[in-house]
Parts: sequence; C-alpha cells; structure tokens
Amino acid sequence: MRFERLLTGQAPEIDLREIERPDRFVETLAPLGWTDARVEAWLDWADTAAPGEADPEIALDGAPERYAARLAKAGREAGLFASENDARAFAADLVDSLLAGLAAPAGAAPPLPAPLPISAIEFRAAAAEHVSQARAGRLALEAAAQLEAALTAVSDAVLRCEGDARACADPARNVALTRAAQRARLAGASDASIADAVASAGAAGFSTPLREPARPTPLLGLAEPADVAAGDDASALAARASWETGALVLALSPADADHLSAGAAARVAVNAAVFLGDEGFDAAGFRHVVRLWTVALELERPADGAVALSLAGVGDWLLAQGLSPATLAGQQAAAALWALAAGEALAASAEVAQALGAAESFTADRQRITTALADRAALAAKLDAPLAVEAAAALEHAVIAVRAHGLRGTGIVAAFEEAETALRLGAKPGLDGAWSLVQAAETLDGVAVRQLSGAAQAALLAVGGDLDAARLHALGAGSLEDAPGLDHRALAAVGFTGHEIGLAEAALRSTGDLRAAFAPAVVGADFLSDVLGAPAEALADAAFDTLAFAGFAPEIIAAAQAHAVGTGQVHDCPALTPDAQALFRAFEAPSQADRIAFTAAVEAFACAPSPLALVAPFDARPSDLLRLQASAARAGVRALRLSRAKAPVGFTLALPEAPAEAPRARPPEPIVTERVVEKVVERRRERRKLPDRRKGYIQKAAVGGHKVYLHTGEYEDGEVGEIFIDMHKEGAAFRSLMNNFAIAVSLGLQHGVPLDEFVDAYVFTKFEPAGPVTGNDSIKSATSILDYIFRELGVSYLGRDDLANGDPQEFDADGLGRGKTTAEAEGETEDPAPLPASKFISKGFSRGATPDNLVFAAFGRRKGEEAKTNAAADQADICPACGDVALSRKGGLVVCESCNGQAERPSPRG
Repeated sequence: MRFERLLTGQAPEIDLREIERPDRFVETLAPLGWTDARVEAWLDWADTAAPGEADPEIALDGAPERYAARLAKAGREAGLFASENDARAFAADLVDSLLAGLAAPAGAAPPLPAPLPISAIEFRAAAAEHVSQARAGRLALEAAAQLEAALTAVSDAVLRCEGDARACADPARNVALTRAAQRARLAGASDASIADAVASAGAAGFSTPLREPARPTPLLGLAEPADVAAGDDASALAARASWETGALVLALSPADADHLSAGAAARVAVNAAVFLGDEGFDAAGFRHVVRLWTVALELERPADGAVALSLAGVGDWLLAQGLSPATLAGQQAAAALWALAAGEALAASAEVAQALGAAESFTADRQRITTALADRAALAAKLDAPLAVEAAAALEHAVIAVRAHGLRGTGIVAAFEEAETALRLGAKPGLDGAWSLVQAAETLDGVAVRQLSGAAQAALLAVGGDLDAARLHALGAGSLEDAPGLDHRALAAVGFTGHEIGLAEAALRSTGDLRAAFAPAVVGADFLSDVLGAPAEALADAAFDTLAFAGFAPEIIAAAQAHAVGTGQVHDCPALTPDAQALFRAFEAPSQADRIAFTAAVEAFACAPSPLALVAPFDARPSDLLRLQASAARAGVRALRLSRAKAPVGFTLALPEAPAEAPRARPPEPIVTERVVEKVVERRRERRKLPDRRKGYIQKAAVGGHKVYLHTGEYEDGEVGEIFIDMHKEGAAFRSLMNNFAIAVSLGLQHGVPLDEFVDAYVFTKFEPAGPVTGNDSIKSATSILDYIFRELGVSYLGRDDLANGDPQEFDADGLGRGKTTAEAEGETEDPAPLPASKFISKGFSRGATPDNLVFAAFGRRKGEEAKTNAAADQADICPACGDVALSRKGGLVVCESCNGQAERPSPRG
C-alpha cells in the first residue's frame, strides 16, 4: 500500500504550556490556539493510547509520534506498506493531522445487549424488568428525599430549642419536636430513624447528597420499519418503555441491530469544517485524511471486529456555505459529504483487505454488502449537491474494490457522539443535533472566554447581519453595568457595595449564572446577614436566591442575565432579518421533523446507524412518543432512542380542594368533654400616635453619681406613650444607645405593647452605673440605669409601689439595708399639708386655664392615726374566759362586756 506526504506544513506552531493535572502541574509543548482544557484532554488520551516515556522536546510529550509509530510498525510487520518510506509517510501524516486538528481518535464504544424483536414474548419480559428497574430507582430517590427532609426537620427542632438538653430532646416537653416527629412518621420514617435523628442533632455528620439514580441498562429492540410506521401493538409497547426510561434503542433492521450490539473497538472523527477555505472545499485533502485514518482504524481493528469513522464539524461546514440543515439543499449537501467519506473509507478498507485478507463476516454476506454499496452509488449520483459527482465516483470505485478484494469488516463509516473527542478535536462529531455557534477560546494569558465560531461570523457577514449586535446578544456585555433593572445603581440601592458587585461579576464570567454569582459563598454570608437581614437558616439552604431575597423580580433577573452573559444563541437576536433568524435557528434549535429528515438523508450513506435521540416534552404521553417513533420510521431513520424531558424545576400539580364529606345518616352520640374557654384579646397592630401637644413630666435623678433625665409624653387619657432618656457625662456612643433604646420603647408603647411588659423585662437588670439614687422621692437605689427608669415608670404610671424603696442601701450586696431612723419614723406621723396645683399642672400646657388658688388636699386617714390605732390594739387586754378583747374597767374590777365574766386586775405594762 503506497502513501505520500500530503500534509507537510499543516502542523501549527507550538508553544510551552503549563497544564494542571489531577495530581500535579506539568509543562508540555502544544499547538498555539489550543485551550488548556483541550491540551489536558490530549494528555488524558496519551495516558492510555500512547503510553511510553515522555519527550518534553516534542509536542504533547511525543504522544502523537508514539501512537503513529506503533501503527506504522504494525503495518510493516503485517506487510501492509510497500516500503519503509510509505510507513514513514503514513506515520508523519498521522501526527500532522492530529496537531492540525484534522482528526482525533476516540475510545472504544461499549456494545449493547443482544437485540430482541419487540414482537417477541422475551422482549415483553425484558421491557417489564427494564421499566421496573428505572421506576424503582426514581421512586427510591423521591422517597429518600422526602425522608431526608423530614428527619432533618426533626434534628432542627432539637437544635432550635433553648433550655435543658434533655427537655429539648423529649417530645413530651418540646412541642416543635413532636410536630416534626409526627410529620416524619407520616412521610414513612420509622420510629427508630426518628430517634436516631433526635440523638444525632448537633453532632458532626457526613455530607451525603442524594444522587440521581443511574439509568437502567440499555435495551436493544429490533423492529420492522413498516410495523413501527403503522404503530402496531409491539411498537406501542416499545414507545411505552421509552416513555418510562429513555434507555431503549430501537433498530429497524437486523443488520443495524447487529452493528449496534457489536460496539466499536476503535473510533476516529475527521473535522470536515477545516477543509473548507477561501478557495472552496479541499476534497483531495479530505479524501487523503479519510484514507489515512481508515488505514489506522484497520490496523487497530480486532479479528472480525467493528470500528467507526465519523465526521465532525458538519454544522460549521454547512453554515459557512450558508446552507441550512432544515432545507433540502443543506440535507443533500451533507449527504454528499458523507457519501464521499464512505466511498473513500470503503476503498481504503478494500486496499487493506487486499494485503491482509478479507474478514469472514464479509465473505458470508458478500452479495448483500456489494448490492447495498451499488445502490448507494446510484443514490449519490441523484443528489443535487456540488460534491455529488465526486461522491458517486468514489462509491463506484469502492464497489469495484470491494468486489475484488473484500472488506476487513462489515462496515467502517458510522456516526458517533463523544464529549472527549469533541474537546480534543474542537468540533462536535455526529450526524445531527443542535450545533452550538458559541465556542470556548482562551486568551494569551490563559483566561477562558467565549466567542462566536468562525462559521457563525462568516455566515453573519454573508447575510448582512449586525455582527456586533449578534455578538452582544449571544455573549453578553460581561458586566452588570447598564443592565435593565439590575445595574450597579439598583444593587447599591438595596445595600450592595462595589466590593460585593465586583466579586459577583468575577464569578459571573466563570459560571455564566447570575444567581450562582450572587450566592452566599461568593458575596459573603456575613454581608447578607448583616446588611440584607437574611436569616441563617435561609443562608444554609443551597437553593437560596440572593437577588430574589433582595426584592428583584424573576423577569428582571432573567433580563440582567441575558445582558451580562448573553443568551448563548444567535437565532433570536432582534437585529437579524427573519431569513437570517431562520438560518441560525435550524442549527441552534432544530425542530424534530428537521432532525429526522436530516438524519435519514445522511444515514443513507453510513455503514452503521447512530441512534437518533429525540426528546419529547415532559407532559408528552406514551401515544405522543408512538407517533414520533412512527414518523421517524416512515422517514427512513435506521435507529431511534426516544426519551422524555425531566420535570420543570418547581413543577406542581394544580389540585382542587378535597370535596367535603357527605353528612352521616345517623348523628354520632354526643361526647361529653370538659370545655375550656379561652379568651383571646387581640391588640391593634397599627400605631397609635400621640397628640401634637402632649403632657408628661421630667424627672431628674442621679444613679451612682451619674445624672439621668427622664422625659415622658402622655396620651389624653394619661397613658404613657413615649420616653426620652438624657445622660450628662456619658460618652457619645452610650448616649446614642440610650436615645435609640428610648425610641424603641416609645415605638413599642405606641404599637400597643403594655408598659408592664417593659417593666417586668428591665427591672432588676444589673450593670454600671448602679447604686444610690438621689433626686427621686420614691426610689432610693437601683441596680442599673434601666432598673431605675422602669421602676420610676412603674411607680408613676402603674401604681407599682412594690418597686419603690426608701432605703438607698436596699439593693446593696447584702440586700438588708440599714432600716429607718427614729427621726424618719416620727416624720411619717406628721399630717400632710395641702399642695398648690401649680406643683402638678404645667402653666404653659394649660395656657393659664388653671385658677391660681387651686390646691390639692390630702384625703383618707393619716399614717399617724393608723399607727395610734394599731398601738391601742396592741395594748388591749384579752378575756381569759372567752378570748375577746372587750375588757373594761368598772371601779376596781375588770369586766368582759362579751361574757360578763370578771378578770383579775391586770398588772401595769412597762
């Protein structure tokens, strides 16, 4: 087999790169323009496909040279190459094609299970097991999520409890724990699990996130195209299995089922878009690379095994020419490209078979294979595309070569999709799908950025679109500056500073998600708690939405996200014409009908099928999947994989309220129970404002030597509604705290909080200054400023004489005080004198309406009289006969007026 160097000079310039590996940083030479992720993907491939001693002086540590040398050696040993120069040319072109991004090898494709006819009884049993496996995993995940949430609520009820730990863990004494445990029991948790949740509350645990259940093992079904198109009962069963699991592959011919079940031992993808330049499509270079890699695959093919060669970048190849995959012209152009690749690959395989011998599988099925090839050559000649003539000639040449020498296997050209191969090649392999027009790039300093693909930019210029507007619409502005409704000014208005906005925008450029950029881990949980007032429980939730908590509506967040990071798509750009939007929509959001038509047109020239993945909406029924399955079979699709989209986030059913139960025929027997009547007094929540001109009083006092001025304001009925606290020698911070404390108490009083609640809360609080009180006639000592203030308010407005004290040492350390002196005790017996009204009524407040001769007189019995009465009672004698105190003196006798008995003469008291 002869080879000539055709890719000389194709390899790009290389540069030294530092790449982060899982366990270390490495330096390697790599082509300019490759991203770090692409270089790392190639290094991952080298670990398995090209092992050996790394050579730091060669690109990718010499992995492409080692890979090519291994294949060239295998070809020489098998006698495939005519000379040593052919082997060297083969190896050199392999290396150049890898470094130039023309092709990339892929890993092996795992085989599928043996196909089962969907009309057979065995398929029904296998499908039932298949569905049961998927349903069990899904239900187990849902049940586990509910139980996890219920048991977490049980632990939280223990943690939130304040007080004795044993009481908090006892459902009989912790009402919140009782409710949480009952809900957990209703969710299906056992009492043992509830007890474990109570016992483990607050203990260090393990992070065990619930994982999505693994998909069931794929099931490969075989069906007749006519039966599927008609939607028979067996097809309905297959559609139901696809609706349940999404893991059923349906092949529409026995040969295709065999190809899918065999898998592929080696695969490679060729980037067709690279061969399209300013001078048109380089068909010669394309055919050379296809032939080159076909030989490489044949050298790696196991005995009578399967390999696969797929094209990549077909979407860019079409878009750069202004062709849409939704039109007949675009479909036929792509079909001609695949036909050209199939003809060249089959001819190369026949050359290898000439040197190494044909496979046994081909010998057994020679007539069918050659007939099918002849039919494809005739079909290619009917295509209306620029490559149709060349493709038909290549297929006809392949038919001749295959009839003469056979094939090394039953097929080689087959589409596949693999993320790693797409990353190494820089283009997506496969037949169809939504081709992304936004690709990853990297700046010279290693910063990852997004940009429109070269094909998208060329197409925009060709259709006369606004390139800058399309780029801004797809990629965004990269900043929240001038974002509608959520710009820097709007964020600053709710409390965000430039620091938090900068952190969020930096995270936004890497994550591309506005909500994730404002997550507590990015902007800071302390900031959200202190400034925005977010509770700690909400911040601990992984789904906490900072922007929604700050008051931004979902539509504003979505608009800001589109402004900052773009929509990622071009077709919905308002600056494009309708024709341009339709062109780009066919690549970014193709309809299912267009995908079916495109796949059927291209698969007509593939040796093996690639299951067409069609996703129905979440609310689709099995009958909808059956119709979709039938339409694909009628169009000529060779294999299908149908599935249903996941439920939308936050999906809920609109369930009506349960109907009321019908009245019973016989009323139940009355149950006599103790009736507990609870009186609920609801206070008004609106603020009760004070009058503009209000009365009150000012009390000056000193607590522990610190002057305190207490001002009060009253309603018309005399109820206190506000207080002011002024200090004399305290610092500015303490005075400000006391002023704001007074404001808070005033607001509470005006909103209906009873004064006695404040009094009970703050009396007996202890902090400095404290000690004797001077200047107050009722309170002589206090344990703190707040203790004094609320004692004074309690005595003055609530009649709480129990809070008054006349002894300044009453609240000293011993709590005993010094008692009253004799002078103080004698002073209490003096009669109170009338006081003028001016002592209690403000002349300015009354504005002269109070007479000058108005006085307040004392009413009731004086304290001295009460003391005399008590003393007389203490001096009275008691009758020894009846126990009464009604003894009286009559002459020299003492007679009891109650029982008329006589008592002995009492002795004089000292």
